[in-house]
Amino acid sequence: MQGIFVGGSRLLSSAFIELRGVSTHNLQEVDLDLPLRKLIAICGVSGSGKTSLALDTLHAEGQRRYIESFSAYTRQFLTRLEKPPAERIDNIPPAVAVRRRELSRGGRATIGGVTEIDDFLRLLFAKIGRVFCPQCGSAVSPDSPDEIARVIGSWPAGLKYMIAFPRPVATDESLQEVIDELREDGFVRAVVAGKIVSLNDASVQKPGFLKTPGFSDAALSDKPTDSNGGKEAVLLQVVVDRLASGGADENRIRDSLETAYAKSEGRCTLLVNTPPEMLPEEQPGRAVVCQIEVQDWARLSFSESLRCETCQIDFPTQEPRLFSARSPLGACPTCEGFGDVVGVDMNLVAPHPKKTLREGAIAPWNTPAYVHEKEELLALADDYGIPTDLPFCELDARSRQLIQEGVAERNFGGLDGFFRWLEKRKYKVHIRVFLSRWRSYRRCSACGGARLHRLALATRIGGKNFAEITALPVREAREFFHTLELSATEEAISKQLLGQVKTRLHYLREVGLDYLEIDRRLRTLCSGEIQRVRLTSALGSSLVNMLYVLDEPTVSLHPHDVQAIIECVRKLRDRGNTVIVVEHQEGMLRAADEVVEMGPEAGERGGRVVFQGRPAALQAPGASLTGEYLTWRRGASLTAKRRPTTRGWIQLQGARGNNLKNLTVRFPLGVLCLVTGVSGAGKSSLINGTLYPALLRRKKQEAPAALPYDDVFGDGQIDEIVAIDQSAIARSPRSNPVTYIKAFDDIRNVFATTLEARTHNYTAGHFSFNVDGGRCTACKGDGLTKIDMQFLPDVYMKCAQCGGARFQRKILEVRYRNRSIADVLEMTIREAFAFFRGQAKVQAKLGRLIDVGLEYLRLGQPANTLSDGEAKRLKLASHLSSSKRKRTLFLLDEPTAGLHFSDVIKLLDCFDALLNVGHSLIIVEHNSQLMRAADYIIDLGPDAGPAGGAIVAEGTPEALAQNPLSKTGLHLAETFAAIKHAPLESTR
Repeated sequence: MQGIFVGGSRLLSSAFIELRGVSTHNLQEVDLDLPLRKLIAICGVSGSGKTSLALDTLHAEGQRRYIESFSAYTRQFLTRLEKPPAERIDNIPPAVAVRRRELSRGGRATIGGVTEIDDFLRLLFAKIGRVFCPQCGSAVSPDSPDEIARVIGSWPAGLKYMIAFPRPVATDESLQEVIDELREDGFVRAVVAGKIVSLNDASVQKPGFLKTPGFSDAALSDKPTDSNGGKEAVLLQVVVDRLASGGADENRIRDSLETAYAKSEGRCTLLVNTPPEMLPEEQPGRAVVCQIEVQDWARLSFSESLRCETCQIDFPTQEPRLFSARSPLGACPTCEGFGDVVGVDMNLVAPHPKKTLREGAIAPWNTPAYVHEKEELLALADDYGIPTDLPFCELDARSRQLIQEGVAERNFGGLDGFFRWLEKRKYKVHIRVFLSRWRSYRRCSACGGARLHRLALATRIGGKNFAEITALPVREAREFFHTLELSATEEAISKQLLGQVKTRLHYLREVGLDYLEIDRRLRTLCSGEIQRVRLTSALGSSLVNMLYVLDEPTVSLHPHDVQAIIECVRKLRDRGNTVIVVEHQEGMLRAADEVVEMGPEAGERGGRVVFQGRPAALQAPGASLTGEYLTWRRGASLTAKRRPTTRGWIQLQGARGNNLKNLTVRFPLGVLCLVTGVSGAGKSSLINGTLYPALLRRKKQEAPAALPYDDVFGDGQIDEIVAIDQSAIARSPRSNPVTYIKAFDDIRNVFATTLEARTHNYTAGHFSFNVDGGRCTACKGDGLTKIDMQFLPDVYMKCAQCGGARFQRKILEVRYRNRSIADVLEMTIREAFAFFRGQAKVQAKLGRLIDVGLEYLRLGQPANTLSDGEAKRLKLASHLSSSKRKRTLFLLDEPTAGLHFSDVIKLLDCFDALLNVGHSLIIVEHNSQLMRAADYIIDLGPDAGPAGGAIVAEGTPEALAQNPLSKTGLHLAETFAAIKHAPLESTR
């Protein structure tokens, strides 16, 4: 059958992507036909193979085939992708993936950079930007002879003027040689020191002529500098022609102007026999008064380059990299394009200002290595009147100055001298780490946070420079570009560029991010905002006939924000693309054209297609596990009895960081407390940015800088604070579940206590694949050897020496219950738990992994191959296994991200166990199941950004459902109504 080719792949008229025998990771020889140009949702329990199918198979193969169409030379510079293990994959289009872990959060990464808005703006500024001198404000542009002739033509008739060019004479040059050179070129006059002189006049060549009284007058000379030594030079204005306005031939004027430009490297001067105020205002800021032959003349300076002749400033050529903070040409030289500079922060140096100097108010001098600095200060304090028993915050200015600057006569350098001493030794790693503890970022004083060089900021479009435009919120930037007035030429040049900028701004508004500034740094965004920025970068590409693979596009989003994402994904499909989403959110599942569910369980018990069909069929009784939750046949009993809020409270006062509106918030202890609200409402600012560091400081523990707040109370009711965020658990394949929760140390100790190990003096270190001693010397404990295939993907083969076991033969001969250390690493967590019966330490830690539903993982599985849901639960298990029997407050940031409905149930069981033994939980979350199971909810809003940051409602889920102002309450009300009318009685 005749087909069409797209990106090297034939799209048959059958319009299906055909997968046969796919066995990527845990996939069990999957056969699947996926319709093209449809929205397909892939769901299933965490670890069931969703990511293996969508990203590691479909996206990898689509991208690999596209890259194969390039030449071998080009392919060696591109990412090398392995061919997914499968019998065959047919009809797959070129693929684009929007992953959850791809965006950089570096100091220069911004929304404009990720969405490519900055790229198009840089090109736009290079093409149509106009330069304005930052000192005098006059427009700066290259002056062509035609433009200068037009200026002359605007003058009234009869004005006498001279066309000249500047010729500086350096102090180490011979004036005689310069004049001889000018005479040989046919020039006979020059203006110097306010006089018109003949170059044939012998008096001009005398050394004494250069020292006439008028020579130093700035109005008569431009005081140029000698490029060799920086010394002043004599300035000759060499006359090319003398003319009168209104009577000269235009060709003669142009010829004279071109001669002036040619002789002075693109500079030209008009000397007009009239005061500047008598000229038409054709050249604002350029006409200056000078005296020639005791008369006031106007001097107009012109240049073929971007130069302000009035202020003597040269501007660089307008090119895109001039407006890039990543380029040495455009970046601010002080902050190197970051907008912030690093400096010593006294809030970190003296984190507890109510302490006295004797009690150790200066934190870096409390360490054993530098306590002598504190002792020196205390020794001289009495002699210089520095109170040592007064709180640091109450010290007078003089005492603070002595502590800061030191006392030279006592050989005490103070804080300034101490940190200078550290700077000189920061080539040592431990010094560099120690120094970083006392530093923080502050706004760059040179660029004011604009990140660009001051000369780059001189270019403007519509009256705004690059930094001013990117500092606008998306909604204001859209208005700016829609009302921007351009000339016909500028309009023609910028049409396509402006179209791309407007399109991306439109999509940012479509996904609900119009309150964010274009230059907002990614590291300051919450996870929900990050996810929508990722999606915008895909939507703005305008590609068609592509395969888009979206990794949970609705993760970290409030249910209120999901509908906007669904509409954007549908538009992506409607452009003729095939869109595959790995998803758990019920709104996206119901909106899909087709649903594929993987399962039935996780790990080796998953990897099969348990359902494929339309969403309506998914919800039929017994059709799938996901359908049971969508129809409330499971999970409805989460509206159970609430725990009372009678075990104390933590109160945070005056929280006003970012968009928080000076909040006073009370958090109940001993219950499941959720902080909810639309994405961007201020939840992360409240919990991660304020409450967590505030509590650590109250506990006198090392803490990151907190956002502004007044005080926090109630910390005496808790013994420990643990924060679990969304950062990656590991990037190295050497990390695995048992190393992450520190269980591998205990397992190695078990092997080290065996008779055979003690006979050969083997220690626990011999059973580690991370250090020399017992690991294979050929593969260094990797189990694989890499073969570099140049422009083809690298090939990994089992190590020929150890056969992939990662250990030396002598170590593998050591057995515990007839199993080697390599055999143990191949066990599942459930198998290992039973195998290590009697080993209480090992079982306790493995039991935590079982509690969070990870019993199917193998002990040695690389941590970088885990799904997001598995990684999140592994991180929780690590904290649970190390948590002592203290009253602990757990602060969790969206723990349900990447989890299926049934996985959330297991997580809730884990939370119940924590609460039952006296711990407390405060969770930033949007998940509907968790909101229904909460004992207490604090809802922020009402909207995002500047329109958020306030407490909209608080109380039980039922109380929020009665509040019409709460978007969380509206969602809960709809959910409670749906559960009430569910067709069958529900169970948890």
